[in-house]
Amino acid sequence: MTVRSHRADDVVDEVGVWLAGEFAGRLPASEIDRVVRATRLDLEGSIAPEELGEMLHRLGRARLQRLLQYAPAAQVRIPQAR
Repeated sequence: MTVRSHRADDVVDEVGVWLAGEFAGRLPASEIDRVVRATRLDLEGSIAPEELGEMLHRLGRARLQRLLQYAPAAQVRIPQAR
């Protein structure tokens, strides 16, 4: 592992924690992690390494919001009162 990849992994972990806090309760943690890691792969080689954190956060957040927008609304069942 190089110093550069180690730092990138730290950035990915940090962004993942930030977005998990923002989307907790609305999306499963595994889905948030999957989106963050896939987004990192999409950005790899396309941007300057020092911009990874900001771009990963922005694009990952947009993708997670899009998932919520197109996900079917959860149905909440409330028992009938007697």
